[in-house]
Amino acid sequence: MTKKLGKSFWWLWLLANIGGSTILPLLVWQDPYDPRSRILLNELLQGIGIAIAQSTVLKERLAQQSWWIPLTLMGWFSGLGVIYFVPALSWRWSSLPTLPTLLLDFAIMGAILGICQWLLLRRFRAGGLWLFASPIGLAASAWGLYLGYGLQVQFNQSAFMATTIATFLQGAIYGAITGLAAFKILRSPKIIKPKK
Repeated sequence: MTKKLGKSFWWLWLLANIGGSTILPLLVWQDPYDPRSRILLNELLQGIGIAIAQSTVLKERLAQQSWWIPLTLMGWFSGLGVIYFVPALSWRWSSLPTLPTLLLDFAIMGAILGICQWLLLRRFRAGGLWLFASPIGLAASAWGLYLGYGLQVQFNQSAFMATTIATFLQGAIYGAITGLAAFKILRSPKIIKPKK
């Protein structure tokens, strides 16, 4: 694990989140699906892509980086499960949900994801920051999702174009916010447990 963390880390994190968020959803043909199914499919694929991309960036910077992928997938898929299967939440709509609904759903998903990833980041003095950055970053990324799919509904664009815009913006917003937190956390000193 390297001790120096340069300012280029944020850019690398941002690019990794954009790529991880965008590549897999664009490989799947989505035209025949309704917006609800496309959003769910995109989120499943984004979870896999982002887990791999973030893990690659953390490879030399986090001692137990090999756990990042399983913890991220567990948090991402658990969060999706909660917002999809709990009847009081919003994944029971037939068209594009409202922006406040998406913000709430993605904040819940981000909180679950953040707790899972925090299990590795808690060894850093500023690790608790992740518990705020993850839900805020994922909730803010819902703006990108809403804009991308809203353009399709409003301007009758193809599903491919809507998916491209939505996933790119989601990855950029989430990566920008969590990248700042990751930079601060990884630069903070590690918590040393006293020997017994």
